[in-house]
Amino acid sequence: MAIADQIKTAKLVQLMAPADLEGVLALAQLEAAFLDINLHYRRRVLPPRKHVSRDHIHELPDVDGLIIHIDPFFESQSTFEMEENHIHVFPLLVQIHFESSKKEHHGAVDCVAICAAIASLLAPDGSRVRKQRSLAATGCWLRQGIDSNYDPVMSLLRDHLDREGSIDICPLPEVPNPVVEMIPNFPERMLKRLSKAWVQMDVEQRSSAISELVLPTLRSEGISTMRLEELIWHRCMIPGVDVDIASQLHAANVNWPEDLDAARVHASSIADELIINGHL
Repeated sequence: MAIADQIKTAKLVQLMAPADLEGVLALAQLEAAFLDINLHYRRRVLPPRKHVSRDHIHELPDVDGLIIHIDPFFESQSTFEMEENHIHVFPLLVQIHFESSKKEHHGAVDCVAICAAIASLLAPDGSRVRKQRSLAATGCWLRQGIDSNYDPVMSLLRDHLDREGSIDICPLPEVPNPVVEMIPNFPERMLKRLSKAWVQMDVEQRSSAISELVLPTLRSEGISTMRLEELIWHRCMIPGVDVDIASQLHAANVNWPEDLDAARVHASSIADELIINGHL
């Protein structure tokens, strides 16, 4: 709430994010809220940081107004950094408790989710904020945390977005145009046959068929159990959009320019499209 209040009272906000997909997804969440509440702001796309070491210090431009610096590759911390004219947004370490378990889970809330939460405080009924809501868990998907055995933050966000209707969760055979390049040794032809027969199959037949479908991948290395489960059983769909979110993110990363200047221009263009369409 303190961050939202500081933003609301600012005469001018300088919104800064690196020219990486992670930075643009977070930037779009806040920018959508600023447009919904008619807040005066300026967008500044910084050089990409994904392949820069974490200890590299990037000098921010000297500008007037409240600076919001989105820093998705900064080392996760347990508390926010807030100054009078500077808000530093980076992954936040959290502890999570589930009602069904006595175990304490540790994870990190990424910048996209943080910015989505701030946006919902700024403009809870904003039409543009509503469009960005479906992408609130995309930062989790792009982080390496999901490549471990279990990411509690990803699970929590995904289920919450599903319950509120921002996304639909579908098994892979129900996805119209899935990208399967992310799954090693995946039998694409078998998926096409299974998708055609899926409607006529009962629950037991579906369970057996999808287990057979994923068997070649289970025998290979290079993908975590949780990421595989998400790609096979929990594909997240934006209502009204044919391409699932994981496929959108994969395509966006593949097409991201390597050149620094081209990346900044591309990032700004992607931010515009996100705010207009609510998807990549």
